[in-house]
Amino acid sequence: MVQAAANIIDGREIYERDCLACHMSSGRGVPGMTPTLIASPWIMGGEDGLIGYMLTGGFGSEILMGRFDYLDDAEMAAVLSYIRREYGDGAPQITKERVASVRAQVLETEPGAGPQ
Repeated sequence: MVQAAANIIDGREIYERDCLACHMSSGRGVPGMTPTLIASPWIMGGEDGLIGYMLTGGFGSEILMGRFDYLDDAEMAAVLSYIRREYGDGAPQITKERVASVRAQVLETEPGAGPQ
């Protein structure tokens, strides 16, 4: 339980540093520019798609934001768990192991994705 609380604190810090400027403290984003995180299908949906989206900035022709592949697995898990808790109606926490697994899959299909 202590680990989950630490993830939420770290996730909040990462969100404030890397996400807040576009998605705002409310998670509502900026109309016409940045989508809301609140009840977003991406946030509430499957973990793998959300992790992949964060690693690549989108998929195919839907590249909508910068890549967050510079975050390590624990940081990515923490910020996504924070976002899901705050804006995804308490969607389950994401583990660093799940992030590592998805990152490996993304690296297979998209060489160069991931920390340089």
